[in-house]
Amino acid sequence: MILWPLVTLASVVTSHVVREGNTCTLYPEALRHNGTGIDDSPSIHRAFKLCGKGGNVIFTDNTFHINSALNTTNLANCDVSVRGELRFSDDIAYWRNNSYSVVLQDQVTAWLFGGKDVNVHFDGGWYNGQGQAWYTENRNTSNQPGRPISMTFYNSTNLFVDGLTIIQPQFWATFVWQSQNVSLTNLVVNATSNDQWGTMNTDGYDSWNSDTLLVENAYITNGDDCVAAKGNTTNLLVRNVTCNHSTGMTIGSVGQNPKKPDYVQNVTFEDVRCLGCTDGAYIKTWQGTYTSSSSNLNGDSGGGGHGLIKNITFRDFEMTNVALPIQLSQCIYTESTSKSCNTSKMQIEDVTWANIKGTSRYNVAASIYCSDLHPCPNINFENIDIRSVNSTLGLPMYNTTLQHEVYQCKNVIGQKSSGIPCNHVAPDNYPQSPLGNIH
Repeated sequence: MILWPLVTLASVVTSHVVREGNTCTLYPEALRHNGTGIDDSPSIHRAFKLCGKGGNVIFTDNTFHINSALNTTNLANCDVSVRGELRFSDDIAYWRNNSYSVVLQDQVTAWLFGGKDVNVHFDGGWYNGQGQAWYTENRNTSNQPGRPISMTFYNSTNLFVDGLTIIQPQFWATFVWQSQNVSLTNLVVNATSNDQWGTMNTDGYDSWNSDTLLVENAYITNGDDCVAAKGNTTNLLVRNVTCNHSTGMTIGSVGQNPKKPDYVQNVTFEDVRCLGCTDGAYIKTWQGTYTSSSSNLNGDSGGGGHGLIKNITFRDFEMTNVALPIQLSQCIYTESTSKSCNTSKMQIEDVTWANIKGTSRYNVAASIYCSDLHPCPNINFENIDIRSVNSTLGLPMYNTTLQHEVYQCKNVIGQKSSGIPCNHVAPDNYPQSPLGNIH
């Protein structure tokens, strides 16, 4: 009667998981190995196996070295508390060959997490992706095969994540996939490079094939989408978010796969601040014909997909020095050529931009381009007040003869009653990130 619990306690201490009833408390292996960063992934897997159903998992206030991929899915009625640093290794060769697939664009993830009725609280702890190695390796190119998403929430129902802080994510910071009723509150993402290379593809939040989602109270510094609703995202509310040097709030990209339609409906972005961003509030789709990329990188080829984007609202935005505050483009990845820009098979309708104010970096406030094949009905502007930075300083707009804010449009059904003060025709090859004024 006495020996059994002693043996059990010895076994759990050896694995550095202390189990008391339904609570598993994690301690890093480094505490027993003179600070050596031994992989804590086996202990983490053991803790979730022991206490991931009807229990509690606690990461103590220490540094955990995560040197191998994590799969903590199929959890149920579980509470997780992260009080220390989760430091993922920067072994690029390992991660490129051992991360878990997330299917979309052949992407992978370092941590696959999910379950039903799960609460995760970052109680002073944080996720350190050590992304600098990836930024330097990537050298400002596009998607690098095997570069892992930091944390993917998969096959989850009633998942609540509060206080998640991700420093230097390896790739996209968070990804919600095949889930419903998932909330991320008080989210912080900081993808900042310490050398000359940028932080491309460090999206703060992406969702795909998921429904009933919330992102609330977030501060995101990164080099790509702040928050993005990808294909088959429905009923997403994004509220009280600051985007710093990102590409803003977006629908898309969608329409990449000709065999799988995309439907994005009932999405609201509200109370958003875009500070020094390249974009602010925009919608991007692929063109209607498939294009193969010579770069041979995952996610760079596509087009020809069909579907619907409907009932989208961007409201209560404050733009500060944003290169392109408002955009709708149906050929975002063939912007350098007009050969296929007018072929989009995506229908876009019922989109409202309301109460958006602030400054544009150049002399363009908005570019709304809908294809001839699918013109856009019910596109509305309400109370839009955007002026170039120079204009607010009483200075002339440089390097252009146009001294007014440009609102360019094409194929907007009912444009005269839309509230959009169209004063230029939107070209079919206007870039997502302009580098200068419209002349």
